[in-house]
Amino acid sequence: MERLVRAYYVPEMDTLDIWLDEPDRESESKEVGDGVIAKLDKHGKIIGVEIISASKTGREQLANLPENIRSILMDSMEKLAIAASRITRK
Repeated sequence: MERLVRAYYVPEMDTLDIWLDEPDRESESKEVGDGVIAKLDKHGKIIGVEIISASKTGREQLANLPENIRSILMDSMEKLAIAASRITRK
């Protein structure tokens, strides 16, 4: 089953939010890396990730994230790149 991934970038705050589920299902959030916040549902399942100072975040910070968070980010970014390429081809 394919999941819908939504991403929101707020330039004024330089934050990137990637949602794997409905944002209103967020019950808790916790910092999992330098400027990276995991959004959790009431069961502790990761439903989103927020990157603070997104334009300044480098590979080093992402490489130090827990494997499950890094996997979610990599998968989400790949899906976003595919979607963006479809839009630009039209």
